[in-house]
Amino acid sequence: MGSLGLTPQTDYFGKTKIHEPKKTSSNPVKQEPSGMPKNRGYRAEILAFTIGSGLLLIAFLFPPVKHEGHGSQQIAVQVGFLMWFGMTFVMAEIIRRVCLFSEEIFHLRTRYDGSISRVVLHVFNSRNSANFFTVIILLSLLFISSSDPMVMTEISSHWPTSFGLCGLYIIFISVVKLTENLVDCEVLLDDRVMAIGHGLAYSYYYGFLKIILPASENSQSLRDRASHFEFEEKIQLASKKMLILIPDTCFCTPSFQDMVPCGQIERVKTLEDVIICRAGMRGRPYSATVYLIQPEGSKAPVYVMMEMPSILFVLYEMNTIGHTNSKLTAFERTQQAQAFCRVLGRLLEDDPSCKDMYDIIYFKDQNANLAQMIYDHVQNTKQ
Repeated sequence: MGSLGLTPQTDYFGKTKIHEPKKTSSNPVKQEPSGMPKNRGYRAEILAFTIGSGLLLIAFLFPPVKHEGHGSQQIAVQVGFLMWFGMTFVMAEIIRRVCLFSEEIFHLRTRYDGSISRVVLHVFNSRNSANFFTVIILLSLLFISSSDPMVMTEISSHWPTSFGLCGLYIIFISVVKLTENLVDCEVLLDDRVMAIGHGLAYSYYYGFLKIILPASENSQSLRDRASHFEFEEKIQLASKKMLILIPDTCFCTPSFQDMVPCGQIERVKTLEDVIICRAGMRGRPYSATVYLIQPEGSKAPVYVMMEMPSILFVLYEMNTIGHTNSKLTAFERTQQAQAFCRVLGRLLEDDPSCKDMYDIIYFKDQNANLAQMIYDHVQNTKQ
C-alpha cells in the first residue's frame, strides 16, 4: 500500500502525547498536520455548570407565588403548565448547545475548515427540525391556554420553578453527561453519516494491530521479531516501531513506491509472519513489512516498518463513488479519518501490550514527498 505526498506538522489527539519536530521521546509518536484537531477542553462543561448553578440559585431565592383558580380556569392552567415546562426543557437544550458552541468555536479551523456555518449546523444539530417545531407547537398551545389573563398570571408565576428545572437539566446533561454528547460522538449533521471512523478504528485494532504488535502464545512481539530480522538480514532498523500512516484523504495506492520517484522507497522484506487460525481460516498469516527510505539528497538510507490501513480506503470510496445513502462529502470524509486516528490512538494507548511498538502519523497527503517526510520523522524521533 502507498500514499500521496504529505506535509506533516504536530498536534495532540486522544491522550497520547505527540512529538514536536526535532525532539525525541520513548513514548508513542503521533505526528500530525495542523488540520488534526486537538482534544476538546472543558469550556462547555464549565459554562454549563456556571449557568445551571445560577439558574438553581435564582429558583432558590425566588419561590413561586401561588394564585387561586376556579372552574374551567384550573384545566387551562394545567394545560398551560404542561406546555410551559415542556418549553422550559426545549430552552434548556438550546442553552446546552450554546455551551457546546463555546468549545467548538475554538476548533473552527481544525475541525470545520474555518466555516462558522458548519460549527452552527454541527452543534445545533436538528436532523428532523424537531426542536423548531416543538417550540412552535408549545408557543401556540401556551397562547391558547393563556387567553384568560388570570391563567397566564398563574402560569408565569412559576417561572422560578422553570429556572430550577432548566438548571438541573443543563448540569446533569452537560456535566454529569447522562446522555451522549452529539458533538463528542462525532455524529455528523445527518442520519446517514454514522460514526464510521470509530468502527473502522476498532476493526483495524482488533483485526490487525492487536495481532501483529504484542507477543502471544504462538509468536513474539513486534520488537522481538524486528531484532531477529536485524540479526538475520544484517540491517539496522531506524526504529522498532510500526509506522501507521493515516492519510487525510484516505486514499491508499497499491504500493508506496508508486507515489515517489524511483528508488526513494523500496520494499525490503517482511518480518516473520504471525500465523493464527482466525475467522474460518487456518494458518492465516499477518505480516509487517520493512521498507528502505532514501529521499533525494540524503546521505544514507533508513529502514523502517510501516503500514497504511487499507480499511480507510472505504471512506475514500464513499466520498468518490458512494451512492445516495452512503455518500460522504470531502469534509465528512476528513472528519471520519480524524475520528479513526483519535480512536485508534486511544485504543493503543490503553493497551499495555502495545506500548512503544507504534507511531501513528496523520498527514495531509497532497503535493509533498512521502519519502522525505518519513525520513525526517525517523531522524527526529530515532531512539
